[in-house]
Amino acid sequence: MTRYPADALVSIYPFTRQPEGDEFIIGRVDTNIFLALPSDAIELLDYLAAGKTIGQAQWLYEQKYNEVPDIEGLLEVLEENDFVNILCAKQTTFTTHTKQPKQINHFTWISQSFAKLLFSNKVLICCGLIVFLALVAVYLKPIILPSYQAFVFSKNVTMMALVLTGINVIAVFMHEMAHLLAAKAVGVSCQLRLSNRLWILVAETDMTGIWGVPRNQRYLPFIAGPLLDIVSASILLLVLFAEQQKWLAIAPIILQLMQAIALSYLLAILWQCYFFVRTDFYYVIANFFRCRSLMKDTKVFVQNQILRLFRFSHTTDQSSIPKGEMRVIRCYALIYVLGHIAAFWSLFFIGIPTMWNYASLLLGTLSAGYESNPYAFTDALIMGLLVFGIQGIGIFLWINSLRHTKRR
Repeated sequence: MTRYPADALVSIYPFTRQPEGDEFIIGRVDTNIFLALPSDAIELLDYLAAGKTIGQAQWLYEQKYNEVPDIEGLLEVLEENDFVNILCAKQTTFTTHTKQPKQINHFTWISQSFAKLLFSNKVLICCGLIVFLALVAVYLKPIILPSYQAFVFSKNVTMMALVLTGINVIAVFMHEMAHLLAAKAVGVSCQLRLSNRLWILVAETDMTGIWGVPRNQRYLPFIAGPLLDIVSASILLLVLFAEQQKWLAIAPIILQLMQAIALSYLLAILWQCYFFVRTDFYYVIANFFRCRSLMKDTKVFVQNQILRLFRFSHTTDQSSIPKGEMRVIRCYALIYVLGHIAAFWSLFFIGIPTMWNYASLLLGTLSAGYESNPYAFTDALIMGLLVFGIQGIGIFLWINSLRHTKRR
């Protein structure tokens, strides 16, 4: 007996739909699952939603297109993702394949009207004005741009490192909250979580529901985090400019701390330009060029070029990708490769050697024991946790993700 008899009815859960080129993106907001379907599949879904049986929906499709639809394949995908329940003629429910858990969103008590107020045109104009003034200040006084020396504290090293780490944690949280609030402004609830980009530990906002809104409404949620970083860095640069002009008197230790925070923001903005990982700017580009799988397709394209270079014949077929999208992938592939080379170079020739030197220094102090120098021992212990803790978690998540990828 077929799982999808012709006289069976289909119960369809409420879903959103958005046109995306020749396809539609449908989604369930409660489970945060979205699928891309061709327009004729949407017609079949509408027939079923209108109360037609599977056989009737198939007949209507055949009358219009003069071909038999793969309705069983469609229903299987929809059922696996909990978009439909199959009912027999007597209205008894067939057992579904899976049960998708509901998305647990955060800060759902924040209203959409409040989020819209935070990202109103007036607020965005003020942000643009602040950034413009900061650029003028940098042009007039380039010395206000902090260098790497802002991170080098000569006194109270551990305390200042702890303070800077705490401020950076708050800054990351605010960055993700900006994404969450901007998404809320267009009616999308989100979830905050920890993840990794390669070996780098990051916080991120799960905005899967953003694919359920029109394409032109996705840009602000994508860039809200970097926008907050740019504005925050601009405010600090303006304060540093005021200090240079002797308009303000700031204690040296506070001044260096402000420079370090400003540099952290600037590095965070630079990180967004690493287009070889899924940064916020990557999603802007993918959305602009209507490429839903730009990173994945670029990776396959690069792998194919490597296989052809070594004259292997088992390449992945990408002929189904539209020509316009393929042109974008070819251009993006160059940035993708160069970015990976630079990232791994920095890891093996800067990151790992730096951590090795820190390890040698810290182990030397710790091996001497607490009694030899209590302050130095405590200082080394705390610095070790700061230096290796976050980086170690990032490397662990990266290796773990590689293991899961290999299993799949």
